[in-house]
Amino acid sequence: MAARKLILAVCIVLVAAFFPGCDGRGSGAPTSACTSMSPGHLNNGTAVTAQSSASPYSIVVGDKYTPGRTLSVQIVGPVFKGFLLQARRPGMTSPVGTFSSPPTDTKAIQCTAADSSMTHANTNPKQNLTLTWTAPSTGVGNVQFVATVAEEKVTYWMNIQSRQVRQASGAIFAQPTFYVIILCLLQSAYVMLK
Repeated sequence: MAARKLILAVCIVLVAAFFPGCDGRGSGAPTSACTSMSPGHLNNGTAVTAQSSASPYSIVVGDKYTPGRTLSVQIVGPVFKGFLLQARRPGMTSPVGTFSSPPTDTKAIQCTAADSSMTHANTNPKQNLTLTWTAPSTGVGNVQFVATVAEEKVTYWMNIQSRQVRQASGAIFAQPTFYVIILCLLQSAYVMLK
């Protein structure tokens, strides 16, 4: 009986070690891809590299965001099966903000914080996705959306970038000039009342 269990355990280990079907990311990007955004795809045990040609995909966003508010982000182009999308401060590798209301066949994942990135939930065909991003409530200055998009497991593009999205100016009360003007008016009123 013990010999049968040992043989079964050895068989399971060998099958798991040599089974080539486990190298896709059909259920979404792994958290190990959060910084590099490299999917780590394998094709018959060999690492697949990103395409060096111009990407047929683009990220479409507005030119401004308001802290704490939502912004629509689109991945447009031909049909694709997988992706990883983040909002980042330009030149940085950590995502900022959160994603919500994932469309069909997509899901939010935790990289630095809950729901900080979006990815595919399966390999069903996707095209022209519209995703909802919520900016951090305190604002972080300019942000840029960065994506890796996989047309197929062996055909993907990395470092697809949106234009930089500027943080919208706050209310007039948040501007230092406003406080200087009010202070000058109060000082003048005080001098006049003396």
